Amino acid sequence: MATRFRQINGVAPDLRNPRLLSERILHRILTDRDPLLRTFCDKVRAKDWIATRIGAGRTPRTLAITESVEALRDHPLPDRWMLKASHGSGWYQLVSATTHPLDQTVMEQARRWLSMDYADIFHEWGYRRLPRRLLAEEFLSCAGRQCIEMSAFCFLGNVRGLRLFRPESAHAVHRSNQPHLPRTKECFLDEALQPLPLERPQHDHCPDFATLDRLPLETFCGLARRLSSETPFLRVDGYLSDKGVLVGELTPYPGAGLLLRMPRQWDAWFGAFWT
Repeated sequence: MATRFRQINGVAPDLRNPRLLSERILHRILTDRDPLLRTFCDKVRAKDWIATRIGAGRTPRTLAITESVEALRDHPLPDRWMLKASHGSGWYQLVSATTHPLDQTVMEQARRWLSMDYADIFHEWGYRRLPRRLLAEEFLSCAGRQCIEMSAFCFLGNVRGLRLFRPESAHAVHRSNQPHLPRTKECFLDEALQPLPLERPQHDHCPDFATLDRLPLETFCGLARRLSSETPFLRVDGYLSDKGVLVGELTPYPGAGLLLRMPRQWDAWFGAFWT
C-alpha cells in the first residue's frame, strides 16, 4: 500500500507518524480492526445502524435487496431508480426505463460487482468478505435537477469541513464504460459553514454552493455529528433533495487514502483533527 501511495501521490506516506488525513486513512486500513468499520462499509447494515442513531426515514428509500441482478426483475421498480452494490464503494448506476435501461451492459456490470470482494482492490479491511448484494434505491432529485450532495468530514462527533458538490457523471449512461466523464463541481466550507479556500484541480470550484440556505446544511451537520461520535474519523455523505436532507452513506476510508487528492496543506489541516 505504501508503494501504491507513492506511485499515485509522488511521495511516500509516513506510516510511523501519520499526520496527513491520507496517511491516517492508510494507517487505519493497515491497523484498525474496529467492527464498527464493517457496519459502515456494508450499505444494508449501515442503513439499519443509521436508523437506530437518528431515526427511520433519514436515508434514501430501499426498493429492493437481491443477491442477483436477475432477481431485480421480480420487483416492481419505478421508471427511475439507483442500482448500487452494497459491498463496495463507487459501484452505482442510474437506471431509467427511457434513457438508462437495465440492459445487458448494466446487468454485466452488476454481475462483475457481485463476483468481486471489494477489499481486493485497496485492501480496506472493513469491506473484506461482506455479503455481496445489489441494492435498488429511490431516485432523488431537487427542484427538477440532480441533487447537491454533501460530505461532512467528522472527527469524534465534530464536523471540521463540509464538501458541497454536484457529480455531473452520476446520470451518465453506463458510468464504468466512459473514460471521460463530466467534471464534478464542488466547494468546501468550514465548521461554521464559511467558505474554505480549498480548490482541487481535478474538479471545478463552484463558490455559488456556499450561498445555499444554511438551515439544511446545519441540519445535515447535526446528523453527521450524531453519527460520527463513536469513531475517530468518519465521512458522512448525504443529499439535499426534494424529500429534505438525507444521509446516503458512511465512509470510513475516503479514496482508500490513496486517491484523496487533497492539496498537501489541506491534507495536513484535516489530518490534525484526527486524534
